[in-house]
Amino acid sequence: MQLNRIFITFWCLFALAVCQARPASANSISITDLGVDNVAGQVSVGFSIVVNDMGPLMEALKNGGDYEVRCTSRLYYRRAGFWNSFLSEAGYTCVISSKPIARECLVVDDRGTHTFPFQSLQDQLNRFWSQVSIPMGSWDMIKRGSAYRVVMTFKVTRTNMPAWVSKPLFFVSWDLVPEVVYEFDFDF
Repeated sequence: MQLNRIFITFWCLFALAVCQARPASANSISITDLGVDNVAGQVSVGFSIVVNDMGPLMEALKNGGDYEVRCTSRLYYRRAGFWNSFLSEAGYTCVISSKPIARECLVVDDRGTHTFPFQSLQDQLNRFWSQVSIPMGSWDMIKRGSAYRVVMTFKVTRTNMPAWVSKPLFFVSWDLVPEVVYEFDFDF
C-alpha cells in the first residue's frame, strides 16, 4: 500500500513537471510577407519565417531537442455562397537539430544542410528563412477575373520525444509553436 502511494505520487509529480514546459507563443516564431507569384509558369506561395523571440527556441535547442518546422499551403478557388473549390496543396519542411556541446545548430531543408552557431542563431535563421517559396502547380489553373484563397498552416513540433514519455502523456502537446493558420485572399 505504501509502495503504491509512492508510485502514484512520483507519477503525479512527473506529469506536473512535464506539463510545466509550455509551448512558445505563436508570436515567438511567425510567418510574414505571405504572397503569391508566377515563377516560371508555376503558382508559387512565398513567405518569410521570422524568429521574433529567441528565448523559447534557444532553451529547447540547448536541452537537446530536435524540431520540425512544417508549413502546409493549400490553394482554393473562392466561390460566393458555396464552399471553396480546392486546387492544390504543397508543403515546406525544415528540421532543426542542436549540438549543445559544439554550441551550434544544424538546419536541414530542401536547399541543403546548414550549420549555425548559437550566438548568432536568430539572425542566421531570419536570413535563412527570409525568402521561402512553395511551388503549388501550373499557373494555368489561375483564371483572370477570379478570386482565390491561400490557407497556410504553420507549426514547430518536437520530433525526438521518446515513446515511453509521449505514449503515457498523450494529452501533453510537444509542439514548440502550436499550429497557426494564416489565410491570404487575392484576385487575379
